[in-house]
Amino acid sequence: MNSITHQESTVHSRAWRRMLETFAKTALGMFLITALVTGAMYFGHVPYTYLVGWNILWWAVIPMASWWFSADIAIKLQKCVPVDLSIPEHKRLYDLVHEVWLESGLKFEPPVYIADTTSPNAFATGPIHRKAKVAATKGLFLIGASDAEIKAVFAHELSHVKNYDVAINAISSAMCQVFFLITNQIVNGWLGSIKFLRRTVGLPEVPRRTFAVSTIISSIVMWAVFWVVSKFTTILQMFIVRSRESGADATGAHMTGDPCSLATALEKLVAYVETHRPQGVERERMRACRLMFTIDPLYDSLTAAPTPASIWSFIAAKFLGRFADGAKPSSVWQFIKDKWNYLKLSHPPVPERVAQLERINGGVCPRN
Repeated sequence: MNSITHQESTVHSRAWRRMLETFAKTALGMFLITALVTGAMYFGHVPYTYLVGWNILWWAVIPMASWWFSADIAIKLQKCVPVDLSIPEHKRLYDLVHEVWLESGLKFEPPVYIADTTSPNAFATGPIHRKAKVAATKGLFLIGASDAEIKAVFAHELSHVKNYDVAINAISSAMCQVFFLITNQIVNGWLGSIKFLRRTVGLPEVPRRTFAVSTIISSIVMWAVFWVVSKFTTILQMFIVRSRESGADATGAHMTGDPCSLATALEKLVAYVETHRPQGVERERMRACRLMFTIDPLYDSLTAAPTPASIWSFIAAKFLGRFADGAKPSSVWQFIKDKWNYLKLSHPPVPERVAQLERINGGVCPRN
């Protein structure tokens, strides 16, 4: 009995440390976004009053409204219906979610829904604890998941609710939109100042043909700046989203004391999804909500090539000959491509998530 208690205590301790690590990453991401907004306003000489009025209504209030109505939007978009307790599968799901809720410490028990899709997955959403809702797809019953694995999946999902992850992601999205807005103002001001300078120094009027060329060049500059800004803000936003996914894994493991059940559940989910990718209308429905699912139904894979942990590990392997298990590193270009693709992911790769859960467990998880 003492050894079991000690093992559970150790798992909880490792899970707690992992939770702190993920919150630190989230805080770093939010700090960087805030620094971008503040720096853009300072160096671009954009007054803070610029953020008041219709601009902020359009670019910031809309993401916040999406946050407040996130549960209703997701439930309707995925064509979810409340569980019917007369159906055995629904009753099983409801009972397991109820057990997890009792362990979660949440005050309000979220209603449970079933989504009409065969791709196995689950999600939880809602702006605050009181308005949260959880759902599983019909496909969740097709992967042979045990009760412990289904509980682990919903421990992960209720962890999103408990940690206010929907709110965190909405705030980061709004900040990215504000940064985009400020950048637009700076670029327009810069291009406009060029025209003002010509008038000030008395340069002759620009011929019509030259004017057309300058307009094309201005459009290209605007497109290039906004492409860079959009990619950079997307990377920052996905960094925060991935940190919250890792945080939900750790919080769920802390909640149940059973990280291995989530690890094996993730592997079963991805093993099915790899050979049964959503198609057609279902694919587009899943794409719209892929950030909130337990796994990314469109891109997650068990066979994805591993990416070096950092630029330093790549340099050590490439130039110092310190290869892991004798494997030679890829080219510099391939490394850059792998890193770029990784930075755009909404979820950490499942092999990475499983490895973290096994670290929390203190060893390799048993497979059936």
